[in-house]
Amino acid sequence: MRISTGLYFQRAINAMTEQQSALSKTQMQLATGKRMLTAADDPAAASRVLGLNKVLETVNQYQKNAERLTARLEHEEAAVDSVVNLLQRAKVLAVQGNNGALSATDKEAIATEIYQLVDGMMGLANTRDSDGEYIFGGFQTRATPFTRPALGTFSYVGDQGQRSLQISADRQVADSDNGFAMFVDVDTGPYAEVTGIAAATFTAIADGDLTINGINVGAIPAAADADERASQIYDAINAVADITNVQAEMVTPSTVRLVSSAGDIAISAASLGDTGLTTATTAATTSKRSVMDTLYQLANTLDNDLAVDRYIGDIRLAMEHVTTRQTIIGARLNTVDAQVEVNASVKLLYEANLSTEQDLDYAEAIGRFDRQMLALQAAQQAYVKVQGLSLFNYI
Repeated sequence: MRISTGLYFQRAINAMTEQQSALSKTQMQLATGKRMLTAADDPAAASRVLGLNKVLETVNQYQKNAERLTARLEHEEAAVDSVVNLLQRAKVLAVQGNNGALSATDKEAIATEIYQLVDGMMGLANTRDSDGEYIFGGFQTRATPFTRPALGTFSYVGDQGQRSLQISADRQVADSDNGFAMFVDVDTGPYAEVTGIAAATFTAIADGDLTINGINVGAIPAAADADERASQIYDAINAVADITNVQAEMVTPSTVRLVSSAGDIAISAASLGDTGLTTATTAATTSKRSVMDTLYQLANTLDNDLAVDRYIGDIRLAMEHVTTRQTIIGARLNTVDAQVEVNASVKLLYEANLSTEQDLDYAEAIGRFDRQMLALQAAQQAYVKVQGLSLFNYI
C-alpha cells in the first residue's frame, strides 16, 4: 500500500498528539493524586465513589451529632452532680435542725442556709449549655424553664419533651432531660397527719388508755385546762416517737397535730374528750413534689420550730430520684463514646474503599509517565529526522 507524504506526516502528528494527551493526563493524575479525573475515565468506579462519599458524609454527620451530644450531656451531668451535692447538704442541715435541743434561733439560722440552697437549686435547674440553650427546658430551650411567681412558689414553664440526636443509622440518644422529669415529678414519702381539737375534759388518762400504732403512751395526769392537756399529749407522744414513728406538733397552744413519715397513724383512746384526738386509723399517702418545694417547705418548717422528719425522708427520695437520672446520663455518655468508636472504624473502612477506587498508585503512574515521556521524545525526534529527508540528499 502506498502512503502519500501528506498522510504519513498527518499520522505522525496524530500519534504525537495522542501521546501528548496521555502524558498530560498522567501528569494531571500525579498532580491531583486521583486515578479518575472525570467520571468518563471509569464510570463504574465513579458510581461507587459517589456512593462511598455519601456514606462518609452521613458518618461524619453522626460524629458531629455525637460531639454535640457529649458536650450537652457533660453539661447536664455537671449540673446534676451539683444537685446531688446540694441535696446532701440539705439532708445534713435537716438532720441538724430536727434536734429538739436546738433553740428557735438556731433553727432559723439553719433555715436561712436552706433558703440559700433553694436559690442554688433554681440556678441549677435553669442551667444553660455552651450555646446558651436551657438544658432542662424540654423542647423549649430558649425560655427559662423554672420561675418563681411568688414567695415559696415554683413553676415549671418548659415542656415534657426530650430532644435526641442520631448517632448511627439505628441509634438515637437523648441529649438532656426535661425539668419536669428531673425536678418536679419526684416522689415524697408516705405521710400521715392528724390534727386534733382542744380537749373538752381534763381528767387523768390511765396507763394503757391511749395508744399510738398499738404502743402504750403511758399515764397522763389530770390537767387544769386545754392548753395544759395539749402540752401533756405532746410530751407523752413524742416520748415514744422512736417506737411509734409518730411525732406530735403544737398547732395552737391547745391543739396537737400528729404526723408520721413512716406509715399510718392508728389512735386508740378510752376517752376522746380527754385527748382531743379521734380514734381512727389515718392511712399514709404518697404524692409528688418538686425538689424546690421540698427544700422550701423544709426551711419554712424549721423557721416555725416544727419537726422535719417527713422532709428528711423526702430529701432522701429526691436524692434517689436524681441519682437514678444521673446514672441514666452516664449510660448515655457511655453509649455515645462506644458509638463514636464504631463510627470511626466504619469511617476508616469506607475511606480505605474510597482510596482503592479513586486514589492514584504513584509508583505505577511515575513509571507510566517516564515511558510516555520517552515514547513522545522518540516520536518527536523520528518525526524531525524524517521530515528533513529529501532525494536531493542522495544526489
